Amino acid sequence: MRYADAQSIVLARMAETRAEFLATSKELAPARTPRGSRVATDVGAWLLRTPNAALIAALLVGLVVLGPKRAIRTALQAGLSTWTTRTVAALADSIKF
Repeated sequence: MRYADAQSIVLARMAETRAEFLATSKELAPARTPRGSRVATDVGAWLLRTPNAALIAALLVGLVVLGPKRAIRTALQAGLSTWTTRTVAALADSIKF
């Protein structure tokens, strides 16, 4: 048997198997219904499930009360001071006398 003959036999078998697979998969596949976008309706529930829900709520209240410029400046100052405190504490703990 030549290579071309063997190749044509294998390709014919592959085509038969593919046709059988497609026929059975169409029968077994459930009907799909298109889902609408639920982004706008689930935002509040998603925010309440996050671990930082209190932080997000505080930032939103700060935006309303202080205004965007002052709220962002206050948040950055608080974050920077927290980061600096943790870094200095970690550095002090790492130094052994």
